[in-house]
Amino acid sequence: MSLIKQLWLAIVVVTLAAFGISFVVSTLSARDYIQQELQRKNMDNANALALAMTQLPKDPTTLELLLAAQFDNSHYEYIRLTEPRPDGKVIMERNIDTAAIASTAPGSADEQAPGWFRTLVPIQSLPARSQVSDGWTPFATLSLKSDPAFAYGSLWRGTLQLLGWFVAGAAAIGVFGTLVLRTLLRPLDKVVDQARAIGERRFVSTDAPATPEFAAVVTAMNTLSTRVRSMLEEESARLESLRQAVQHDPVSGLLNREHFLAQVADTLESDTAPAHGALVIVRLSHLIELNESLGRATADALLRKLAESLGTLLPADASWLLGRLNGTDFAVLAPALETPDALATTLAERLELAVRNSLPDNYRALPIGIACYQRGNALPQLLAHADVALDRSEQETDCRPQIEHVNPSARPATDLSGWRRLIESALEAGSFHLAQFAVLDRNRRLLHLETPVRMQHPTEGVELTAGDVIPWATRCGLLPRIDESVVAQALALVDSGGEAVCINLSAESMCHAPTISRVAELLKARPAAARQLWIDLPEGAAFRHAVEFRALCKRLKPLGVRIGLEHVSAQVCRIGELHDVGLDYLKISAAVIRGIDHNPGNQTFLRGLATIAHTMGMQVIAEGVTTGTEAEQLDALGFDGLTGPGIRR
Repeated sequence: MSLIKQLWLAIVVVTLAAFGISFVVSTLSARDYIQQELQRKNMDNANALALAMTQLPKDPTTLELLLAAQFDNSHYEYIRLTEPRPDGKVIMERNIDTAAIASTAPGSADEQAPGWFRTLVPIQSLPARSQVSDGWTPFATLSLKSDPAFAYGSLWRGTLQLLGWFVAGAAAIGVFGTLVLRTLLRPLDKVVDQARAIGERRFVSTDAPATPEFAAVVTAMNTLSTRVRSMLEEESARLESLRQAVQHDPVSGLLNREHFLAQVADTLESDTAPAHGALVIVRLSHLIELNESLGRATADALLRKLAESLGTLLPADASWLLGRLNGTDFAVLAPALETPDALATTLAERLELAVRNSLPDNYRALPIGIACYQRGNALPQLLAHADVALDRSEQETDCRPQIEHVNPSARPATDLSGWRRLIESALEAGSFHLAQFAVLDRNRRLLHLETPVRMQHPTEGVELTAGDVIPWATRCGLLPRIDESVVAQALALVDSGGEAVCINLSAESMCHAPTISRVAELLKARPAAARQLWIDLPEGAAFRHAVEFRALCKRLKPLGVRIGLEHVSAQVCRIGELHDVGLDYLKISAAVIRGIDHNPGNQTFLRGLATIAHTMGMQVIAEGVTTGTEAEQLDALGFDGLTGPGIRR
């Protein structure tokens, strides 16, 4: 029972007790006073009437008229005139008409006092007697008794007024007490919210309230949150150092060969990655001679400058990757690249400006080879074409960049307007649908269905993956419409199958407030299905658009939706920044998972990541699991779920 309900209950109990005591005291006092007044009235009226009869002639008519007039002008139960003897006969009398009383109009005093009240508080009206004389001779004895009905009515009205004042007073005290209590307990609401957040592994801090008792609790919980945040920051920093050592080249800071090629392989195989792109290799020839002529420190500085120059090519969404394949070769993975010729020209110019002053005068330009790929190309095939392009570039006198195409294929539309028409017609025709892939827990039970979007070509009938469509939908500004369609289909899938469903929500939709509002309305309309919905967001979007990401979590999580990050890898060191968001899970990139059964460095990294995630109340799910040995190793590392080609229900 809430404190406010307890307050009202206490007020009701106290009011009833006070009313009961007041009722007893006031009613008994009023009854005693009324009884005394009735007795005094009876005595006065009996003496006055007897005196009047004594002075009047004693004929029956005169006495009858006087007695009737007295009876009608006041409220008597009876007036009786008897012979003066103790057992004297009744000469005349008038009695109250009970039948007339029963038929009195509503609102009369007798009706106002219910029978139970008259029984509970009896009023005694004692009769009075007086002697009527005829000269010096006793003529008769006059007896009268007042009717207590109006006394009951007066007492009943007083009781109702007392009750009314008590009820009004109790209501006023209750309202005032409720307002005061809510004011006093407002800091407690924040304390409860903070305690609930900590229980959900969201380690937030709040300002200490003015109330000392609450302030002590808040201070203690703030201290706990601060310590946990510090621990998470330290663990995240340690984990980032480990990741840098395992996945990055120590000299240039770029991805090392193993991790870079794992990322390339994942891009070639992933349905959600752009369907085409390019692999660029830049070669710094004669590195041994440069080390000897320039010195090791200068040569290393040259390598870092070359890496920084390549970094200036990265787009704002950080979808491109940089790596160092060996001592002399640097690589750029450029998904969704449409103009390899322009990239080749820009790259050659920037590298020339960046490193020319650091190279000997007789040093040739840097050879550049570009291999354009399509989804489904094998990694060795792509590397072979890149090597061919690089060799051709080296054979050129000016090391002009060379471009190779790996199995070029036509796409359904080749320009922005064509893709806009294609996507809009697909939206109107309802050609977007959801594929289904199982995500299993440690016991190989279904955790949820992963449902990447697919588009059926409206005219050609071919099925296009998210990687084919999403880059163009982003450029056309149609991605929010696709995401809304995906949410609606996912909720329908939950309703039809009863299994949890996971969808992808784009950064563009996350940052588009009207889209999120419409998604929230869809979820509110189907609360049961909403509780079975999981939403993946890109890892980078959570940090690039932190305000919008927190707003999304605040808007959707109360509806029962589970929210997590997918393709987690490069930003893992910043996971601690999300300690107060309440993320439900992390999906680790397939590039990190690939070959985990024989990669001790990544095993240590993932074990630490799982520990931090569990501390923050998040599940950890592996993407792109291809073999049973990988799955067994991930189980040993503490992962909660698995998905990929090697995972089947």
